[in-house]
Amino acid sequence: MLEVLASAISSGAISAVVVVFLGRAWVEARIKGSIEHEYQKQLVLFQQELDRKAKVALVADLIAEFIKVPQGEPLPREQRHLLNKLSFQATLWLPPELAIELSKRLQNAPDAKNPFEIILLARRLLTDDASLEARHVTFWKPDLEQRGDPVLARR
Repeated sequence: MLEVLASAISSGAISAVVVVFLGRAWVEARIKGSIEHEYQKQLVLFQQELDRKAKVALVADLIAEFIKVPQGEPLPREQRHLLNKLSFQATLWLPPELAIELSKRLQNAPDAKNPFEIILLARRLLTDDASLEARHVTFWKPDLEQRGDPVLARR
């Protein structure tokens, strides 16, 4: 009888140790899975934010290249190639409303928004932030360029 009792106690102790070990492993696995899930969610959000910033930068790059040469002047081949590349990328990746407005501006359509309005439209559509206005966009006009005039070069 004592042997049966000792055997039952040892079996119970071993079972308790196994249950504790398995319970601990299960809790650790759940915590690890939860942490990995949170990191994956954060990574997806971070990647989405990078994608939005890249699209806003694409619009800024395209507008800056577009206004680089005054309207009516011939484009250097390299700039024409770059403008085509940026325009095609914009058509592929931007939201439709923004792509249409950008195309109107690049084609100098009569109903086209000005470059500042397009930049702010990109900001609004891609970042959900409409707090800036066109007056907040700084632009240095070509008439501020140094033209090789020796008098201007000394200033």
